[in-house]
Amino acid sequence: MSQIPSPLKTITTPDRRPGSSVEVSSLAGATAIRAARLLLSSNAEIIQDGAVVVQGDTIVASGSWLTIQPTLPPDTSVLDLGDLTLMPGLFDCHVHLSMDPSSFATTGGIQLQGEELFARMQTNCSRVLDAGVTTVRDLGCPGTFSTEFRERINTGLAQGPRILSANAPITVPGGHANAWGGIASGVDGCREEARKRVKEGVDVIKVMTTGGFLTPGSSPEKARYSIEELRAIAEEAHAHNIPVTTHATGLEGIERAVDAGFDCIEHCAWSVEGGTRFDEEIAKKIVAKNVAVCPTMNTACMEKDYFCPWDAREHVLKNLSRLRQHGVRMIVGTDNGIGLCPFERYADGLSVLIEAGYTLREVIASATDQASDVCGLASVTGKLLPGMSADIVAFAGNPLESVEAFQNPRFVMARGRQHKLKPIPPPADNSEMADLISKLLRKGAGLSSAK
Repeated sequence: MSQIPSPLKTITTPDRRPGSSVEVSSLAGATAIRAARLLLSSNAEIIQDGAVVVQGDTIVASGSWLTIQPTLPPDTSVLDLGDLTLMPGLFDCHVHLSMDPSSFATTGGIQLQGEELFARMQTNCSRVLDAGVTTVRDLGCPGTFSTEFRERINTGLAQGPRILSANAPITVPGGHANAWGGIASGVDGCREEARKRVKEGVDVIKVMTTGGFLTPGSSPEKARYSIEELRAIAEEAHAHNIPVTTHATGLEGIERAVDAGFDCIEHCAWSVEGGTRFDEEIAKKIVAKNVAVCPTMNTACMEKDYFCPWDAREHVLKNLSRLRQHGVRMIVGTDNGIGLCPFERYADGLSVLIEAGYTLREVIASATDQASDVCGLASVTGKLLPGMSADIVAFAGNPLESVEAFQNPRFVMARGRQHKLKPIPPPADNSEMADLISKLLRKGAGLSSAK
């Protein structure tokens, strides 16, 4: 490896309080992970021949190898990854760990229960890690399976990414994902359902502000809650320092969620009867109120076998571009778990964002430190800095030069635990099924199958 020094040299205690120095001898048992390139954060320059030192589940040093190596005790383990790029573990801010991406199913389908469902969630978590994703927001499942599985990971009974759980989303009777529970109506009913989520120990509260394409008859373009009902949910969530986000495909539902004080909008598809319509004034309001948007680009949005039911692909890309032009704060999420959107193909969604005009720096920020900030984890993860969680990935190639690098994860560590990667299979030929799914979803939403 080339030996290019960096001015960065920091050793801190493994207590997530950057800046507190320790004696070198306290690094006994640490591991130094070395690679040809190191990207400490989305706005940093690449460090040639870099290293990250990990002790337990915490980063204790990071920088150039020439600077780091002299500080290490003789018994430090060194893992030399060679010609790879080390960078912070990625976020997927919208997944459904309880769903089976290998087959198409609506939210009203029969769900597995008990240990069978936990087994599926474990498999899905492994595939999440295979993609280089070390933190997810699990935004909807039956009952309380998400918080229960989160605790299995937190206590070491299962391995997976850091999970921010929402459990069952709050929805109207007959609304999107109503089969999962969480049904509420009226201001008092909505407030009470939010209180249930607080008692369940969720990390984020999810609301179905509009209908959804995966729930036939729920009207994806229509608002399903009043501003007063939404505000009651937001007030209850914020009173307990819990962020609140919402599935909002329809234009009216997007605006109501923003007016009600929600923290994030999922999808933000701008759906109206027959297609989509970007609204400049609502976009300005989103920016003014600093609401984040998670547009959930995924395999369904790729040019090959496109089956996103919102609108024609060129319109979806244009809407994304206009969000960027307005300066909307974007975070990466995929909605992976739905049919034909496998967790391991996370990079597909990043490619769509690049097509829409986002730069590689912007995409990396939206998948790391910007996502971390929105998720309330800015002091925990999203950067490879001392005192932060050892959420570390390495890709073949340089992610600052090509989005294709994200298709080749070669090393993944989540909270100090290395994950044994499984190869990511090439894209499947889903042309016939994708076309069928698109027609079924649009028909269920009362839309023409033509796009």
